[in-house]
Amino acid sequence: MKKIVSALAIGSLVFLLAACTNSGGAQKKLTAGDLLDKSQEAMDTSLKAVHSHVVYDDYAVTVYDGDIENPEKAGVKFDMQVEAFLDPAKIHVKSNVLPRGEKAWDMDLYQVEDRVFVSDDRKGEWEELTSGSVEELFGALASVTYPTLDLSKFKEFEDELILEPIEYGYALNLTLDRDGVKRFKEIFPDFGPREDGFSIVDKMELVITFNKKTSYVTSFKMSSDMRNYSGGNSYRSRQKLNATYSYFNDIEDFNLPKEVSVLAAE
Repeated sequence: MKKIVSALAIGSLVFLLAACTNSGGAQKKLTAGDLLDKSQEAMDTSLKAVHSHVVYDDYAVTVYDGDIENPEKAGVKFDMQVEAFLDPAKIHVKSNVLPRGEKAWDMDLYQVEDRVFVSDDRKGEWEELTSGSVEELFGALASVTYPTLDLSKFKEFEDELILEPIEYGYALNLTLDRDGVKRFKEIFPDFGPREDGFSIVDKMELVITFNKKTSYVTSFKMSSDMRNYSGGNSYRSRQKLNATYSYFNDIEDFNLPKEVSVLAAE
């Protein structure tokens, strides 16, 4: 009798272990699309304040009629420190602006809900910007990286993003060819060479990292190098963007400058 009971107990244990194993194996595998949705929802519902540091370098070289001895160089680099409270929106962006071939200057930007005010050390006075001016100031790509990364812009590529476990979280990696860059440019029109023509993509990579515990985005990196040929001219565009996010729900409050408070009250 004892042998029968023992055999039944062992059989039950084996059955339970098999059930647990099958249950674990049946769990849905996390996809890139799932992670994008989960992270955006977490940031929309529980993220109230954040510090962002965004560095964006946009460099372009144009050669007219094959005159490689006299290329036209242009571009600008933004180094932006952002303190942001998200609901209601109260955002301070302090940016160092480095145009190529020109003297660097500093710019202050405050956003109060949906209104934006800006001043720089060249003018020394505050003015309110019209809707859409932030994108004009920093470019379409840089403008969606703060105060948090707008993940909806990358849903177009959810089937191509490669999910990789990393320390403390996950990374989504994306490498695009020429066709992919065309789709990317539809979302960010000022990305890459500005002219139409035959294009060659030497490099187009981006990485988004996430904290596993909170699902918040912790960094975004993008690097591109591409060329375009049209009408006997060649255009080369190199763009780098590095954004990091920290001090989640733990930044110090700040006061608006008196001039901004007066403008915001009007």
